[in-house]
Amino acid sequence: MTVHKKIDDWFLGYKTRSVKAKQDGGLYFGGGRSKPSKPLKAGSGLANLRAAALKHPEVMVKIPKRLSSNSKGMRGIRNHLDYVSRNGEVPLENQSGEKLIGKRAVKGFVNDWQKLGIPEESKHKEALNIVLSMPEGTPPDAVLNAARNFAAEQFAGHQYAFGLHHDSHGPDEPKHPHVHLCVLMRDEYGQRLNPRKADLFEWRVRFAEKLREEGVLCAATKRIHRGKTQKPENSLLRAMRQRGVLSNAARRQAEELIEAVKNSDRPKHPFLKETMRTRGIVLEQYGQIAKELYKMGHKTEARIISKLAKDVAGQDFTTKAQSQYDNIRDHRPAIEQLQQQLAAEKDKQDKEIPR
Repeated sequence: MTVHKKIDDWFLGYKTRSVKAKQDGGLYFGGGRSKPSKPLKAGSGLANLRAAALKHPEVMVKIPKRLSSNSKGMRGIRNHLDYVSRNGEVPLENQSGEKLIGKRAVKGFVNDWQKLGIPEESKHKEALNIVLSMPEGTPPDAVLNAARNFAAEQFAGHQYAFGLHHDSHGPDEPKHPHVHLCVLMRDEYGQRLNPRKADLFEWRVRFAEKLREEGVLCAATKRIHRGKTQKPENSLLRAMRQRGVLSNAARRQAEELIEAVKNSDRPKHPFLKETMRTRGIVLEQYGQIAKELYKMGHKTEARIISKLAKDVAGQDFTTKAQSQYDNIRDHRPAIEQLQQQLAAEKDKQDKEIPR
């Protein structure tokens, strides 16, 4: 087994496959008429670890949560594509490369999808909404081209449409370029997509490949590869916070934080031993990779991986709850502001309860 194969297997942590639902009690791997996804390029693991060591920006691929009762069935698809196209102002593109420009073109395209037998109302999700994103400063056209190539490779046999959002479309648009990709759940043979957490990571790796083909420096790694212990803030919760609204989870966390400060009780790390053990495994792997690369004469690559190992070893194990406690513990105005916000939320809820 080559060193690149060893790195790829460890980096991905599983065999890449076509993301299909269960069929007849077993996983559907594209047998019969449907074909599995194209294999990732050999060396993807090392390419992404090297990029992480050099602090290249991480690509983002996510499936946003849709909490509305109107997010399923044909109605959900129609609402989403209206949003992606900004009611016809942003051009869309489908799996055949056809451009959908204007509200009438988008409506006609959605009507064609409805003819496939998708019900207007459904208990099931009939389309998968995926966001592929890069930080501000990334060329929007490169993100769009990479998303197009990613979709063609990953979702062959599915019908889909996608559109690019970035700040040139209007003052209210986010500055970071991102593509909204809407993929019908069933492919041409009736098999449903069934993505899991590992599949999302594979999609990030594939999207990073396509971005690098466009000349964009980027990385697709897991938090454990970078020694990060804190998860980024959930986008839905962030949007609520920016609107000045506390979610139930945020309210509960705020109450626990105030109580912890009141009692001088710094939160404990609930999984410290497991996290330290995982960190040790990652550092051991980096040591082996650097050693193998050095033996093969790839001394520059070996030094880069050694640098990554040093960076990871220097990361602390502080949790988000511990960070919040440390930041607010000796800051009385911040505590009072948090208490006032909680009180205002409670008053608002009390007024909304019918008497």
